[in-house]
This record gives sequence, structure tokens and C-alpha cells, in this order.
Amino acid sequence: TLSLSGLIASSILHDDLGPPQYKTITLDRGADGLGFSIVGGYGSPHGDLPIYVKTVFAKGAAAEDGHLKRGDQIIAVNGQSLEGVTHEEAVGILKRTKGTVTLTVLS
Repeated sequence: TLSLSGLIASSILHDDLGPPQYKTITLDRGADGLGFSIVGGYGSPHGDLPIYVKTVFAKGAAAEDGHLKRGDQIIAVNGQSLEGVTHEEAVGILKRTKGTVTLTVLS
């Protein structure tokens, strides 16, 4: 069986040149929020997975910034590691952020 993380990595990241790169993305949270949804997390139905960007919405900080992509793995939020967190914990961490939010992603 192909794991979800393998599926995401092969279907979304295969067109990038070279190995995945760590990058820092700074988003200014506005009225439309951060503007993306996430998938994965520790104890998910597909097993223990990292947190990935599922969708970048048409409105919101991520679309305005333009750097965050579907399939990016979110490593940390404002320096707080998302390693080993559940989906619900990751959602909570993102929802609690205010103003300028710094994401560390593997893209």
C-alpha cells in the first residue's frame, strides 16, 4: 500500500526541481484569515503524518503572499514545532496566531 504522505509527495512535489527545500513564509493575518487548510497529524486515520497544506483558498493571507503551495509540509508556526502534534492541535496552534505569522515549511 502507498502511504498518504508518499502519495502527496509524489503527486504534488514531483514537478519541483531538486530536493525539497526549507523556506520561511511570513503571512499577515487579515480579515480573511491565513487562507489555507491542512491535512495530516499524529494519530490521523492514515497513520502518524506530518502536517501538510491541503488547500490554499482564493482569499486570505496565503493567496496574497503567493509562496505557500498545496503539499507543502508545515514544520513550525512562529517557531513552535508541529512535530508529533495531532490534526486538532495543529489547527488550534494556527487559529491562535494573531497578526504576522511565520511558517517554516518544507516545499
